[in-house]
Amino acid sequence: MVKAHSLGDMHDGRGYKRQHPPIAIKSWEAVCHRRKRSSILKRAKFITGVGAVSTVLAAAIFVADTYTALNGSVALTYICIILFVGLFGTRRDILTATSGCVVLSTVSWLSVHDDAFDFPSMLRLCFVIVALLLTAALLLNRLKLQTMRAQLEESRAELTTFADSVPQLLWRSTPDGRWDFLNRRFTEITGIEREQGIAGQTWRECIHPDDMGPLREKLVRSLETGEDISHQVRLRVKDGSYRWMAMARRAVRSPQTGEILRFYGGSTDIHEQVLAQQQVHDLMALLEQRVEERTAALMRTEARYASLFDVGNISFAEMDFSATAPILDQLRRDGVTDLRAYMMAHPEVFEQCLGLIKTTRVNEALARLMGYESVAELTANPPAENAEDGPEVLLRQLEMAFYGTAYIDGRTILLGKDGQRITVFFTVIRLDSGIHLSSHLNLTEQESIAEMRRAAQDELARANRVATVGAYSATIAHELNQPIASMTMDVQTTLRWLSSDEPNLSSAMRGLERLTRTVERVRTIVQRTRESVTAHRRKVSHFDLRALVTETCDLLAGEVRRANATLELHCDTEFPRIEADPIELQQVFVNLVTNAAEAMMETHATRRIVVSVLNTGEGVHISVADTGPGIARDQLERLFEPFFTTKPSGMGMGLQVCRNAVESMGSTLNVNNRDEGGALFGFVLPAADAARNAA
Repeated sequence: MVKAHSLGDMHDGRGYKRQHPPIAIKSWEAVCHRRKRSSILKRAKFITGVGAVSTVLAAAIFVADTYTALNGSVALTYICIILFVGLFGTRRDILTATSGCVVLSTVSWLSVHDDAFDFPSMLRLCFVIVALLLTAALLLNRLKLQTMRAQLEESRAELTTFADSVPQLLWRSTPDGRWDFLNRRFTEITGIEREQGIAGQTWRECIHPDDMGPLREKLVRSLETGEDISHQVRLRVKDGSYRWMAMARRAVRSPQTGEILRFYGGSTDIHEQVLAQQQVHDLMALLEQRVEERTAALMRTEARYASLFDVGNISFAEMDFSATAPILDQLRRDGVTDLRAYMMAHPEVFEQCLGLIKTTRVNEALARLMGYESVAELTANPPAENAEDGPEVLLRQLEMAFYGTAYIDGRTILLGKDGQRITVFFTVIRLDSGIHLSSHLNLTEQESIAEMRRAAQDELARANRVATVGAYSATIAHELNQPIASMTMDVQTTLRWLSSDEPNLSSAMRGLERLTRTVERVRTIVQRTRESVTAHRRKVSHFDLRALVTETCDLLAGEVRRANATLELHCDTEFPRIEADPIELQQVFVNLVTNAAEAMMETHATRRIVVSVLNTGEGVHISVADTGPGIARDQLERLFEPFFTTKPSGMGMGLQVCRNAVESMGSTLNVNNRDEGGALFGFVLPAADAARNAA
């Protein structure tokens, strides 16, 4: 018999051969298939010969039985045919031969006795048939026993092949613990023949001495109790080294009595796994050491950070934005690119984000700055309520997290305890884990100084405007004094000529002609004065309109806050080229926004100023709207008249100057009342190309 393990032997890199069960089993099946096929061909040829011989013998016996007077003695020779077929044939061949012999015996008996059926001859026929059937039964039982023996042998061979093909070391032991079976893997691993290992029980010598004691205790306890065991030991291999093996054993009990019949066990090579676990253990120990070192370093860093955080003169605050990260991540996945626009369109999402932001830590300096006695009292406040424009500052921080910006800065007014208002310059840095660290620089004193400086500048500018108007008034009065006096004399003289009893029409005509020439002189003087006023305008230059508007709104932020109002800027990012004086355009913005703020001083509703700078394609539409009381209908037509004002301390020159400046840029300043309340001033600056084409 070919040994299947020889077909599956291969080296596994550990110094001994390793079985490959699938290859060994397939090879064994192939060999058996070829043997079976060859056996079938040979047997077919042999059975053909046996059939031919049996047929000839049956025919001879039939002739002898039919034509001789030996009664049933000849028919008994059919047994020889059945025996001959049974020695070499199959179950089917035996049944066929037996049936044929019975039929031939019966036909022969019928032909001999014809109509004379006597009882003795019939008994002899029955005896022959019974003898034939008994012979066939014995042969069939014999064949069945041979088949069972062959199957048992084949099963035993297959089981042996399977046991020798598995990559594990398998064994079997008696109830007293003596090993009586070892598969070929034992020889491949240890280099000791399994027969020798079974005979001398030398397997114990292969166990590492340090592992034998614990293993023996488990084996003895298992023999007494029959419990399963599982243990790891080091097994000596052929090269003398030791490899870790996982050993397991289980008892097989009798179903009837429950007594232990035998033990079955196996061992699996786990050397690499044990080494890997040892490496992992060493790495974990190293990692724990590194973690301890890192923790100590972090604690030292935290101590330094805490000392810096608690510096008395600089205020810090930490806010946790980590809870808003899932919402921002979902918005990115949904394709949102403009977070501010989305939050304005979905205020409920913005409110949800504001509710998730937490103030985690503030230092004593910030608490003192805002008038709180303890940092806990300040930390308890919602973050959005700690600044005048708290939601806007937090929205900028959400944008910083959404777009991945490292830091932001700006100016705001902190709302402290008991209504305190502290102007600060803040800087926010985005740290890991969603923490935002903000620092604040107190600008209250600087703001006061700046307010005083702006007030002095405003008063100086007002005085300059008054002086300028006075100078121009004096100039105009000086220039017009003589023409006006001449006009007065001409009028009086003409009236005398016309009111006499006999009117002197020719003299009156000459007086009117002189009056006409004087009026033309006055017009010329006024025109020349106006040209002298406008002759010093700055030249038109290219400038960044968005930057100009933004800068102007920043400059006016203090003025707007003093009026307890808010300033909103709606500005596009790109504009066509326009021809305008940036200084005059800025002065227009200043006058319109200042007028809007002053107009809302007596308003108790929401005070809001909206500055819009929008690209219309053919130019730039600029408007300033407020939520004040608006302008009385009877004042709308006179609003741009010189020296007309609705303010007690006004001079009535601001809007006239604005209209002249806008007209010099090629546009017209318009005003109307809004349906929802308040006034709206607006004009459209044409694009440079469109203005030149119109000219």
